[in-house]
Amino acid sequence: MSGNKTKKTKAMTPAQFNAAASKRVFSIIQKTKIIPVIQITKDDAVNVVRALSKGGINIAEITYRTKDAGLSIKEISQKLPDVLVGAGTICNVQQARDAVSHGAQFIVMPGFDKETVEYCIANGIPVIPGVATPTEVMNAMALGLKTLKLFPAEVIGGTALLKALKGPFSDIKFIPTGGITTENAVNYSKLSNVIAVGGTWIVKPEIIKQKKWDIITAEAQKAVMMLK
Repeated sequence: MSGNKTKKTKAMTPAQFNAAASKRVFSIIQKTKIIPVIQITKDDAVNVVRALSKGGINIAEITYRTKDAGLSIKEISQKLPDVLVGAGTICNVQQARDAVSHGAQFIVMPGFDKETVEYCIANGIPVIPGVATPTEVMNAMALGLKTLKLFPAEVIGGTALLKALKGPFSDIKFIPTGGITTENAVNYSKLSNVIAVGGTWIVKPEIIKQKKWDIITAEAQKAVMMLK
C-alpha cells in the first residue's frame, strides 16, 4: 500500500464565500468610481443598462421607488450577466429580501436601519447603508461595515463633511450620493476616503422617457473619462 495520502481541498465555508463575493462587489465599485442611480420600468431596464455598459459603466443601482424595481433587476440579471446590478432605496428587510430574490448583488440604503443591515450581513449580501452623522457612522462600524453611503451628500456638508470625517474614521470609505453632478463629481472623487460617487445625472428620467439610449452612452463615456 502506498503511504501517500491524497490531500483534500477544503471547500469554502459560507462565511468565506460571502466575504469573497463582497470583496468582488466593492472592488468593481472602486474600479468603476461611479454608481448610476436609476429609477426605471421593466420595459426600459435592459436598454438603459446596455447603454451604460456601452459607455464603459458595468454597474447599476436600481431604486425601489417603482413597482417594477424587482422585475427590472431580474431582467438585467438575466440578459446582462456581466453587469453588477444592485438595489437602491432599500428601507426594510422585506425590500432587501425581494431585491435579492430578483437577482440584486448588493443593497444600498438611504439611511441606517439596523435590522436590514443585520439581515444582509447574516445572509452574505453586500450592504451599503446611508449615513449622515458621526453617530450613524459609528453604528455601522459596530456591525463591521467599512463602506458607507453619505446621503444626502451636498445638503449635509459635501466635501467639507467628508474631510472632517476622515480624522476620526480613517478606515471608513464613503460613496457620496445626493446632489452629485457633472460639475462637482470630480471634487468628491479626489478625496482619499471616497471610493465612488452615486448619482442620477447620467440616466435622467426624461432621457429614458424619450428612449435616447445613445445619450446615456455618451454621458457614461463622459463620466468615465472625467473620473479617471
